[in-house]
Amino acid sequence: MKIKIISELFSATALGAFFGLYSNGSHQKWHRLGREAFLAHESQNFDKMYANPSSLMHLILIWLVVALFVFALYKGIAFVVAKVLLAITDKDEAAQA
Repeated sequence: MKIKIISELFSATALGAFFGLYSNGSHQKWHRLGREAFLAHESQNFDKMYANPSSLMHLILIWLVVALFVFALYKGIAFVVAKVLLAITDKDEAAQA
C-alpha cells in the first residue's frame, strides 16, 4: 500500500514539475522577446482561435483527449515507479535474509 501511495505522489510531483518547467520556459521566452512580441503573438492567437470559436462538441472532444492523455501519463509514471520500488524492496529483503 505504501508503494502505491509513494508512486502516485511521485507521479503527481513529476507532472507538476514538468508543467512548472514548461510555464517557466514560456515566461522566460516572453521576457526575453519583450512586450511587443508577446502582444503581437497574443493578437495572432486571438485572430486564429477566438475570433471564430470552435463548436462546443469540438472543444469537449479536445479536452477529453487531453484529460485522458494526462491521466494515462500520470498512471504510467506511477506504474513504472511502483515497479522500480518493488524491485528495490525485493532486493533489500533478499539481501537481509
